Amino acid sequence: MPRGRSHSLAPEHLGELGSAATVAVAVGGLSLVVVAGSMIVNGLTFGSRYAGTSPPPDVGQLGMGQLLCGIGLLALSIGLVGSALALLADLRFARWLTVALSALTALLAAAGALLLVGAAHRDNVLDAGLAVAVVVFGGSAVILARSRSQPT
Repeated sequence: MPRGRSHSLAPEHLGELGSAATVAVAVGGLSLVVVAGSMIVNGLTFGSRYAGTSPPPDVGQLGMGQLLCGIGLLALSIGLVGSALALLADLRFARWLTVALSALTALLAAAGALLLVGAAHRDNVLDAGLAVAVVVFGGSAVILARSRSQPT
C-alpha cells in the first residue's frame, strides 16, 4: 500500500489541507487581536472625541458597548490562536475546539455582514473584511471538521 504524500512541514495528523486551515485560523485569530485592541481603545477614549465641544450628558456610557464587544472579541481571538496552536501540537479535543471557535467566528462575521446590509453609510472595506472572515473561518471549520484521513 503506497504511503500518503504529505508536505514535510505539515503535521501528519492534520495533512496539508488541515495544516493550511489551522494556520489560517491562527493568523486570523492574531489579526482579530489587533481589531479587538482597537475596539477597546476606541471604547475607552470615546469621550475624548468631544474635546472642545459640549459632550452629550451620557458620554461616559457611549463607549461601553464598544469596550465590552472588544473584550469579547479579544477573548475569542485568544481562544482561536490557542486552539490552533493546541491542534498543531495534537492535544486532545483541540480539533473540535478549533472547529467550534472557527464556526462561531464565521457565524458572527456573517451576522455582522447581514447587519450592514441595511446601513445608510456602507463601508466597502468592512464588507469585504467580513466576507473574507466568513470564507476563511467557515472554510477552516469545514475542513477541520471532516473526518481524519484513513491511515496509510
